Amino acid sequence: METDSTYETIVYKEADGRRLRLLMCRPEGWTAADTRPAIVWIHGGGWRGGQPEMLLRHCRLFAARGAVTFSVEYRLMPHEGQHAAPGQAPGVGACIEDCRSAMRFIRRNAARFGLDPQRIAVVGDSAGGHLAVSLATIDGYDASGEDTSISAMANAVVNCNGIVDFTGRWKGMVPVVDAKEAGGDLLHAWLSRHEHAKALSPLNHVRAGQPPMLIMHGLLDVTVVPEDAVRFYEAYTRAGNEAELVLYPHLSHAFVLFDYKTEEPEVLKVIARMDEFLTHYAYLPQLTQ
Repeated sequence: METDSTYETIVYKEADGRRLRLLMCRPEGWTAADTRPAIVWIHGGGWRGGQPEMLLRHCRLFAARGAVTFSVEYRLMPHEGQHAAPGQAPGVGACIEDCRSAMRFIRRNAARFGLDPQRIAVVGDSAGGHLAVSLATIDGYDASGEDTSISAMANAVVNCNGIVDFTGRWKGMVPVVDAKEAGGDLLHAWLSRHEHAKALSPLNHVRAGQPPMLIMHGLLDVTVVPEDAVRFYEAYTRAGNEAELVLYPHLSHAFVLFDYKTEEPEVLKVIARMDEFLTHYAYLPQLTQ
């Protein structure tokens, strides 16, 4: 475990020789005897880019509010048309697998990290939004030999412009099935790929009993269309789950990132809205006047 003055680097898993990290920020006054809530951040980048350092400032902000915070590193897919090298993700499913491993590692080590294993909220942006919502909806995609008796599921989720459906415009992230491998049956090949797309889609796994969720989306987003966020919200609440939908008419994609497209005051307003949601569900203490 490596540390600097503001965060610790912890290896939670080794996959194909790649050591995957958690960046952890502890709140002031933290002790190992604490049972604090945890907030886990998952970066975006189209499953092919990004790094956990992108969300360190977010981790520090919520550590200052009293939570133990983490930013997750997961294997990234190679560029389109390239084969996955050792240590890269062969597909989106491997990204889900790594995030499930991270959740299990955090929950298994709750006493070490001074946190409550039943109060772990997950926040994700874009592809990280997909991975965060997957941790509320999708079972499976578990690493070989992993102890699945420990839950990999989040207790609350914040989804910032995440992908929830791979059966439409995001189907390009799903490998094409070779018709030869399907016995020369083109229809079977198409249907096999479509089933794979459904398996990766949180929208296809909504059911009753899933955790509270805050869904945030910009109406100017042309990367992930806001209609997908609305469809997911409607399905999630129709199943009886608690959810809030916040649409921003003036924001585009990846609005939660500092030093990207959105001006800092707007990013801080978005973070304040997350704070309200997490405070409502007792992941953060009430702000004093």
